[in-house]
Amino acid sequence: MRISMYWFREAKFYHMLKIVPVVFFLFIIQVASAQIFVKGSVATEKKVPIGLVVVSVQQGSTILDNTVTDSSGHYQFKSIKKGVYKFLFRHIAYQDTAVSAILTNDTVINVQFKGIQMLSEVVIHAKKPIFEREIDRLRFNVGQTDLVFGNNIWDVIEKTPLVTVSADGGIKISGTTGAVVYINNKKKVLTGTALRDYLNSLPSDNLEAIEVITTPSSKYDAEGGAGIINIITKKNKEEGFIGNASLSTRQTAVNSQAGSLYLNEREGKWNIYSSVYMGNRSRKPESTKDIFYPPVASDRLIRRSVSSLNNFQILYPGTSLGIDHQIDPNHVVGLLFDYSGNWHKETRNANSRDFYQNADSLTSTDNRDKLSSQTYSLNLNYQGKLDSSGKTLSIDFDVVEYRSTNNSVSKTDALSLTNNDIIFNKDRFRTASPQQIGNHSLKVDFEWPVNKSTSLNFGVKMSFSGIDNTFLFENRVDENIWLEDHSKSNAFRYDENINSLYGTWNYKGGVHWAYLLGIRLENTNAKGWLDNTKVVDRNYTNVFPTAFLKYTNSKKKTYVLAVSSRITRPGYGDVNPFRTYTTDQTYFEGNPFLSPTKYYREELSHTIDGKAGSFTIQLSSSQTIGEIYALPFDSGDTIANKKVNYGNKYSYTNAINYYNQPLPWWRISAAILTGYVVSKGSYANNVSIDNKSIYLSLSTNQTFIISKKSKFYASLIANNTFPATIVNTRIGNRLETEIRLRKSIGAFNLTLSAQDLLKSNKDRYNIVLGDLRIRDNYYNDTRGIGLALSYNFGKQTVKDKRNRDTGSDDVKGRLM
Repeated sequence: MRISMYWFREAKFYHMLKIVPVVFFLFIIQVASAQIFVKGSVATEKKVPIGLVVVSVQQGSTILDNTVTDSSGHYQFKSIKKGVYKFLFRHIAYQDTAVSAILTNDTVINVQFKGIQMLSEVVIHAKKPIFEREIDRLRFNVGQTDLVFGNNIWDVIEKTPLVTVSADGGIKISGTTGAVVYINNKKKVLTGTALRDYLNSLPSDNLEAIEVITTPSSKYDAEGGAGIINIITKKNKEEGFIGNASLSTRQTAVNSQAGSLYLNEREGKWNIYSSVYMGNRSRKPESTKDIFYPPVASDRLIRRSVSSLNNFQILYPGTSLGIDHQIDPNHVVGLLFDYSGNWHKETRNANSRDFYQNADSLTSTDNRDKLSSQTYSLNLNYQGKLDSSGKTLSIDFDVVEYRSTNNSVSKTDALSLTNNDIIFNKDRFRTASPQQIGNHSLKVDFEWPVNKSTSLNFGVKMSFSGIDNTFLFENRVDENIWLEDHSKSNAFRYDENINSLYGTWNYKGGVHWAYLLGIRLENTNAKGWLDNTKVVDRNYTNVFPTAFLKYTNSKKKTYVLAVSSRITRPGYGDVNPFRTYTTDQTYFEGNPFLSPTKYYREELSHTIDGKAGSFTIQLSSSQTIGEIYALPFDSGDTIANKKVNYGNKYSYTNAINYYNQPLPWWRISAAILTGYVVSKGSYANNVSIDNKSIYLSLSTNQTFIISKKSKFYASLIANNTFPATIVNTRIGNRLETEIRLRKSIGAFNLTLSAQDLLKSNKDRYNIVLGDLRIRDNYYNDTRGIGLALSYNFGKQTVKDKRNRDTGSDDVKGRLM
């Protein structure tokens, strides 16, 4: 299997855009060639309509299409060609029924189920709604919709209420970035494009539900203020071999490629699974920065204008190997090894013009960076069912090792204002910043179902981390002679021990009321040394309570009130006191003195289902104490950016999400997020921050079924964030767009996508620092066309690997 990749410049990019309507037109022609329309209804022997019956069209041994009956028991198929077919009718409460038919023209096939299927210890009372509001989460029962047919898991997440995603793999829940993904209650460490590519490779046919948790309970790690997306798959126990292979390419200003292979073998008591992936991501970002200085003296700098053109390439290989062994029906042990690498090469060329009252100066800075990192992790796991009442015990031991290097060489030349010729070399230096991180952790969880209405959960976790950072700054004093600048070089060492206990109590008091109470206790002991001088010495204990109250009225409408508290610790990269230079007088710097941020959230939510669709309304308020934010520091003519704990942020938000299928060929989800944000604090010698701002974001994801039989689909995704001021930064309007065409051919899936055609996905910032003003514009080269091909092979009904919530997941989330 081979995919040809063409390198083309911007003119050819526009030529490709002209081809997209032609491809779309060919799809329409294919639809028009459909010949036969099949419809019908499904009912009981007493002619009572049956909804949620899965109806499949089979020819030979191949399933050509699937649909689900509506609440009136009706179904329909379009675009079926003449021939001999078998129609399969399946429902959990009845025996499967098959009808053979020779189709020569439009046909009506009505079916009556005659035999009730006896299910052990299961009583069917009523169909499960598409959306369920459980006490701590919103459950989207996607397995009862036709979304699962021919899609992948990432496609389904895009259409989930409360959730918006971006092309770079970012996931937001109710407008909050950094959501964590779980699969069957086990956390996935992957983030960004790696997470997107992984979920894109998983077919959604085996999906049961997607759960959106905006306020995680005490059972989950207190680290991070974002919510959780929990992907629930159906439980299959068949043995055999499955796999998935994928290739993709994307053309922006430059070309990027990626490939992955996933294998899973289940045989007897053994399950072995492995994945290998490799990617080459290239971009050419552009940025401009204008700095307006306060008028202090006639010879003082008035304005500095910096324009930068970057070119980077990132190679990111990775692999994993997992082994599970079932000792007996109640006890399983397993091993999981993961490796991920990152090799980053970047050139950053910046021209800087300084404006004075009487004269100007012009400089050019050339930066060349080489960064690399490797992460190794090992998990040993035991899961056991202790008795017939359902008591379970889970134990995880984890080891994580992270190594990185960051080498940079910077040269600044003074240029002529008339012809840009080099006059003299102003500055030349190089930096090196190696980092080593090690972590060991042990986690034990115990689940105890006390009775039908009450359950208890307990857990304990111990984590030990050691971080060693060195920053070396050297000036070039002569050809090939470099001299260390001790005033800018440093060595930083950081040790951290976190011990935690948690407990939750879940109670269902009859039909109307339910509550979930939890508490998590964490003790943190942190020590840090900068050049052998202790600068961090913290020993503190935090208590994180959570509470959920759910009320269901007589019309089965639910209301949930939730209160939670969490903590966000600084990333290990953020406390590394390194410097990344744009010019010799503009750089970003790490901050070893960052403190953790505390996060509190109160939320009231309500879900309305009706003929017009499903509405999820969510009112919330949150308090972020000691928020970490990147802010500029003015030191003479030099501007340094670094993250600080500036103060507190108070947010009040209202999220309204809408989901509906108004027509058989049109599915829509949309979201409106409004908010009022207050930021208060100070930094940098009492620079005051007192800001109040209104936040507004609109998003939509629409899918059009061009041909259900041929499995042709089109999607339009758009997300617009309107201007708002956060802390001391005015953020401009940003519009993200994507058009996607997808076709399934048997086990193959082919996707053609176009992103950011309007080149509107830009960062625009206006920053105020006292009398100093900074205007930043950044474009990350996101306009492009992508092509992806995936292939599923093996026995696709095999139960997938056993996902697990390893004890080191919170640590991996703080790595660079």
